[in-house]
Amino acid sequence: MDIKKLETWYVQNHRKLVFRESRNPYHIWVSEVMLQQTQVDTVLPYFSKFIIKYPTVSDLAKASEEDLHKTVEGLGYYRRFRLMQQAAQKIISEYQGIFPKTYDEVRSLPGVGAYTAGAIMSIAYNQPYSATDGNVIRVISRYLGDDQDMGLEKNKKRIDAYQQSMIEKATPWIYTQAIMELGALICRPRQPKCELCPLQEHCLAYAQGSQNELPIITKQTKTKTYQYITLIIEDHDAYYLRKRHEELLKGMYEYPQFEGESVYTVLSELESQGIFLDLNEDKSIYKHVFSHQTWLMDVYHAQLIKGIHPDWIRIDKHDFMTYPMAIAHRKIKR
Repeated sequence: MDIKKLETWYVQNHRKLVFRESRNPYHIWVSEVMLQQTQVDTVLPYFSKFIIKYPTVSDLAKASEEDLHKTVEGLGYYRRFRLMQQAAQKIISEYQGIFPKTYDEVRSLPGVGAYTAGAIMSIAYNQPYSATDGNVIRVISRYLGDDQDMGLEKNKKRIDAYQQSMIEKATPWIYTQAIMELGALICRPRQPKCELCPLQEHCLAYAQGSQNELPIITKQTKTKTYQYITLIIEDHDAYYLRKRHEELLKGMYEYPQFEGESVYTVLSELESQGIFLDLNEDKSIYKHVFSHQTWLMDVYHAQLIKGIHPDWIRIDKHDFMTYPMAIAHRKIKR
């Protein structure tokens, strides 16, 4: 691979992204966590808001759970931010608030995997540690004409080993960003812009005309679908919400919802607990797709007549928007 040509292309053509203009390891860390399973355009406003609100590791470590969730509401995959705060607290307790500077120390932080650690070490500290994500796998598998299944761990490791051999010959902080940017702008999943690629001359996929077929990745298992009855329950000037304790969306608020297909079964179960609702039988139907599951929600409005469920929290309508809620429920019209 012509590393110099790749790095020169990056210097001349990269997007001026706010988190790519910084070598601050805290900023790099925050951006890489936010970019997990999330598009750059979506991350940009969240990143700026996050750094303003939590300018240092110490500020993040001290944040309340609800403030943190509210700050990242809408980004999804909220577990990553709980782990990020745990990591910030570890940096305060074990590293005197100074972001660690060795790979093993960075890798030991909660929620930090090999890719994130490699990105931090190479971009922030200019150390030769590979950061191999889906974009990088696509670029290198095409460049090498590698038609093996990249859904298999052994093949990902082989690509990572090649990536490591490249970064050891490169300027790490430029190389890591360059190959990421190449995957984002040029070597795209569909309709790659091969005519603009600095690596085109020696790219085997381009030479063979197979760039649109690579990489080969086995299809993921189908997502599981859940059917829910979702209740928007009003009590004069308030709504009832529930704070989730399940791992998915843990710490976020949601409308009370129950797995099943019949609202009357739900009403009967609630009445057996001494909870009575006046139901508006008109329903709305919503669908939300997560990475590994899909929610189909039949949404009903209701008034509370009597009783209260121990998991429900009464929230004044004027304060409703201050509570962190996952997009799956935030998008439901009240």
